[in-house]
Amino acid sequence: MYFPQLSTPRQSRVTVSRFLGLDRRPRGQEGSFREMENLCADGYPTLTVRRPRGVAGSAVSPGGLTVKEGLIWVDGHTLYINGSAAGLVLSEGRKQLISMGAWLLIWPDKAYINTKDLTDFGSLENKRVTEGEVSFALCRPDGTVYSGYLAADEAPEEPEAGSLWLDTGGDETALRQYGEDGWMEVDDVCVGLHAAGIGVGFRAGDGVSVSGCREEALNGSFQLRAAEEDCLVVTALPGGLSSQTEPVTVERSVPDMDYVVESGNRLWGCKYGIVDGQAVNAVYASKLGDFKNWNCFAGLSTDSYAASRGSDGKFTGAADYLGSPLFFKENCVERVYPSANGAHQIVTVQCPGVKDGSGGSLQVVDGKLYYHSQGGVCVVDGSMPVNVSQALGEARYHDGMAGAAEGCYYLSAADEAGAWHLLVLDTRQGLWYREDGVEALGFAPWGGDLYCLTAEGQLLAMKGAGETHEGPVQWMAETGEMGLDAAESRYLVRLSLRLLPEAGSTVRAWLSYDEGGSWQPAGSLEGAGRVQACTLHIRPRRCRQLRLRLTGRGGCRIYSLSAVYEKGSDGP
Repeated sequence: MYFPQLSTPRQSRVTVSRFLGLDRRPRGQEGSFREMENLCADGYPTLTVRRPRGVAGSAVSPGGLTVKEGLIWVDGHTLYINGSAAGLVLSEGRKQLISMGAWLLIWPDKAYINTKDLTDFGSLENKRVTEGEVSFALCRPDGTVYSGYLAADEAPEEPEAGSLWLDTGGDETALRQYGEDGWMEVDDVCVGLHAAGIGVGFRAGDGVSVSGCREEALNGSFQLRAAEEDCLVVTALPGGLSSQTEPVTVERSVPDMDYVVESGNRLWGCKYGIVDGQAVNAVYASKLGDFKNWNCFAGLSTDSYAASRGSDGKFTGAADYLGSPLFFKENCVERVYPSANGAHQIVTVQCPGVKDGSGGSLQVVDGKLYYHSQGGVCVVDGSMPVNVSQALGEARYHDGMAGAAEGCYYLSAADEAGAWHLLVLDTRQGLWYREDGVEALGFAPWGGDLYCLTAEGQLLAMKGAGETHEGPVQWMAETGEMGLDAAESRYLVRLSLRLLPEAGSTVRAWLSYDEGGSWQPAGSLEGAGRVQACTLHIRPRRCRQLRLRLTGRGGCRIYSLSAVYEKGSDGP
């Protein structure tokens, strides 16, 4: 008697040894994960748990972070440089910190500090209002007073050589000097404004506005020719020079700006909105090498710069890229082409711009500019922007803040439900990873690490620098639906994971069957510190499709995932 022979069902094996990070699209790439937490690109192509972060400090009311020769951050009203409080007192709130040589500029406070000499700090603006008598005198540009001149409508009779005459009879007042050729006009005549303390905080070359003078010719915008504590010299020639006791106001102002960057030894900024009752949509630049002066227009290549723009909408971000200041709106970018002779040009390019609220997402990584737009993360390499965040799926984020280190773009942003995510793009491999829910106020690379100032006030070393570290990292990786990538019906017989958990760490496997909402335990192991001893075999129940979730505590590296499939019936 013979029993009938049964054929062995054909089995197939699929092995993944190259893990492709986060991919939330309906059909992600093989080796990618639908959800993850605290995984990173450090061990690519393996799947690796990020290193524990270092804790470098804390802030009660964090307001901003940057780096020069050390970390600089804002805590409430105080600026900390290398951990030491500076004497500069700031307003409450978030700050833009801009570096220009040894100087640090703080917006919107319009303040500065010399990081080489912490006693040198103050406001970019200056305003003096006189008290008491104000006198005026004709003088040379260096402040030397002209004396002995006669003010009259007609020329003096029988003048001597070198005599001075202030001609008030024509349409314009002129100072003339008698010589061999008769009365010749004196060039470059100035007026000195003399009053107690009128020149405190000013210096020669400052662009100022003067108001309150009886003589209208002395009211307006001027570039100071000389400045002393009790005297200012401006280029003007009024018809009269009588002294006065009414207050005179001299002010050096800086325009209100939404975003400020440094480029080509100038500060550049932009503003959209209502200022002093006037609609403003403009780009500004400071005087060359002088961050205090924004109103110097003497026809020189080093002058300040201001230009109104025709594009609609508020400015959403700014960056210096390839030597050009870029000012973004949501649907375009205003690109400045600086000129050595001062004839700067601005070109408006219609393209996906920075999303409103994500002005902090602009970062240069390996020579390319990345930023968060309405449609996702874009990259610019000198041409038009290209979207690089398709793997993040249909989720939409806002309020992005970004940093860059070792070829990775770190983006902290909130989703539509208000939950925060720290998403990391390995730009060299083009792969996304999710770390955790950090809400970042700023990033700064320093000392081989990337530092992050969080909204909770922690100053974190993202790569683990420092002596104090967080505890063992809790991590998770979840696949999409497995078993849908073949036309014929088949079911999963076995899953095998080859991995290396650190000694003392744990790994657990969970399965969810046929789009179920619950997770069932499917195995676990503890780290032994040896790859050959750490293979996790998972035998699921028979199903058409399933999802695999791995969770763990402590460091771990996954080398491969093998799935053995067996052909099933074609019935429902």
